[in-house]
Amino acid sequence: MLAGITSLFDPYGRQARLFPGLLTIFPALLCALAWFPQLLSGLGSTLLTICSSCGLLYALSSLARTKGKQVEKRLLKNWGGWPTTLLLRHSNGELESHTRKRYHAFLAKSAKLAFPDADTEARDPAAADAVYASAVKWLKERTRSKEFALVEKENAQYGFRRNLRGMKSLGISLCMFALLLSLASVVFVAKVDWSSYYAHLGETISTIIAEQPAQRWGALAVDILAAFAWLVIVNDEWVRQAGYQYAYALLACCDKLTITSANR
Repeated sequence: MLAGITSLFDPYGRQARLFPGLLTIFPALLCALAWFPQLLSGLGSTLLTICSSCGLLYALSSLARTKGKQVEKRLLKNWGGWPTTLLLRHSNGELESHTRKRYHAFLAKSAKLAFPDADTEARDPAAADAVYASAVKWLKERTRSKEFALVEKENAQYGFRRNLRGMKSLGISLCMFALLLSLASVVFVAKVDWSSYYAHLGETISTIIAEQPAQRWGALAVDILAAFAWLVIVNDEWVRQAGYQYAYALLACCDKLTITSANR
């Protein structure tokens, strides 16, 4: 099965698309397996293999990418553009000015573009951004090799966070559904005397806990932790950080390409 997954997805596809999809369904799937462990063997395993072979994993990764792209549109509007473009702007102070000047000089010469100065950028920001976008596109095409592994790594990291952010609503919904269903099931199958529930509350709770296998409580704990992670960690700022990490890594390739060109 692992060989099949490897053949379906390249490294970027696995990290940026498949993993967010799998993480989204994992807590709910874990709860289902805790209650129905027979799914791991026999007919359940066969059905899972068939579903994977029929494109279930590919559909899941495609959904993650679609949701991520939808979120990305809103994020780019909030950010004011791609991080790569923002870093190249004269008006942006996140990139040190001498470094930005060096990148401008290299890209202008190598991509054969007339880079705007600060005054020109201020007069026509849209035209300046078009130049920056074209330069970044030129740079991307020349960094698609193993020599620039850090760029590929940061790009996959951004794709992973973006797509996971896109799946956030679905992820939280599945966590809540699995949590409520599991708790309801625990109460339903508990062999306790509900007529004396309030009179012997501690004893009742102890009985309920003791009756359930450890894997069910473990699955519930994972489900709660997953819901916490969705709510606290997976947010817009988390994605923005990855976007800027990728932008810095990509633009830093200007220095490497400069050295390579000089040595030829």
